[in-house]
Amino acid sequence: MAAPFPGGPGQPPGPGRSGVPVPLILAIVMVVLIGAGVGGYFLLSGDDSADPASDRPANAMPRLWEAPSPASDREGQGENNLRSMWFNNDDVVLGDAQGVRAYNRKTGKKQWTAKTPKGAGEVCAMSKEPSEDGVGAVVFDAGGDDCSFLSVIDTDTGRTLWSKNLKGGNTEDTPQMVVNSKVVAVAIGDTYAGFTITGGAKVWELTARGHDCTTTVGLSPQYRAVGSDCSDAKPKKQLALQDLEYSGIHSTVTGDGRAVGQILSDRPLTIRMSEEANVIDAEGTLSTYTEEGKPNKTFQLSGELKDLSLKPRDTFVDEDEQVLVSGYGSGGIAAVDLKTGKLLWKKQSSASAALDAEGLIAVTDVPDTGTPGRDPVLVSIGVRDGKEKVLGTVYDPKHALGSPELMSLAWDGHTNTLFIQGEGLNHDKSSIQAFKASIG
Repeated sequence: MAAPFPGGPGQPPGPGRSGVPVPLILAIVMVVLIGAGVGGYFLLSGDDSADPASDRPANAMPRLWEAPSPASDREGQGENNLRSMWFNNDDVVLGDAQGVRAYNRKTGKKQWTAKTPKGAGEVCAMSKEPSEDGVGAVVFDAGGDDCSFLSVIDTDTGRTLWSKNLKGGNTEDTPQMVVNSKVVAVAIGDTYAGFTITGGAKVWELTARGHDCTTTVGLSPQYRAVGSDCSDAKPKKQLALQDLEYSGIHSTVTGDGRAVGQILSDRPLTIRMSEEANVIDAEGTLSTYTEEGKPNKTFQLSGELKDLSLKPRDTFVDEDEQVLVSGYGSGGIAAVDLKTGKLLWKKQSSASAALDAEGLIAVTDVPDTGTPGRDPVLVSIGVRDGKEKVLGTVYDPKHALGSPELMSLAWDGHTNTLFIQGEGLNHDKSSIQAFKASIG
């Protein structure tokens, strides 16, 4: 029998004594109700622009809306402290302590709430992105802090296509799940498998090559990377790369027994791996591969590179520039040249939201240009030269948005809208907010 893999959310209306007219009282009551979130959301459209605060910057971005997003008990746990946000044609989709929901991107009106599977608990994690066909994967707590209840959701309607409880012998706290046009692939506990999008039928399952193997798996929407070091199999050391969607890479690299951590990019194929074979800790090196699946560049994650976080959620790769941008140090970001392995630039108190035609879209407390204020600033950054262009100030009248590195961020480049999910500085509420940038 093959060895298992080892490891890897009052008074009624009427004139009072003051003589205040009834219509005015009703208007005040309506404002209060709207602000309190009646109907599952609350709208702040237009109010921010009339804010009388004397410190409101000229480039303040209008806040379109804000809606409650209760913090989960799992916030701050490893990779899950940054939650994915998805887009469909009209909505932004997010997960938190109350499940998975969609809000209209322009108005903030709640569109749907996905049904949490029977027997499942809080949302543990979501796939970084849904498929191009609008299918996303969510993992819920299956009990006992085991993140192994998989649910596949239609992002247009919130309908659950299928669910599976993959709870096994090993407790899972960092599940991997990816979606493409054909399969949902997972590495959850003891399950390393691919399932069909529509019905969830199993189409492949990995088993160890031998009885005495150290086997690790990395998944991306397009690829599967399996590193193995076996004493009773030939070859003893092997890295197997396979295209999960198309007839692309299907190759093996004999003699490479390094443990696979995460696939960080499909183009070029970029994998975080261990420094040596026969270990589970896959954090020592960064390797890239050609379109044919052959080894290209490998860099030791030492010196200046050792402070790269390289979490899939906050790592972006520009294929044309051959530059990787990731979280760096204590709340910063940095860029690495994938041709040379050299650190190109680094920035403090910043977090990345997306890559688009403007460059790297990020939020920072310490901009390179302009005068630092009391609120975070939205910038675009040249991925190779690190030069910043200020797109607007993410203005909050209470100045309580918190630090960028503690935010979950998403950027809609079609409407130039920034979405921020997280707690404020005072920890009095946790919400999702939408801010509109003016890009000329």
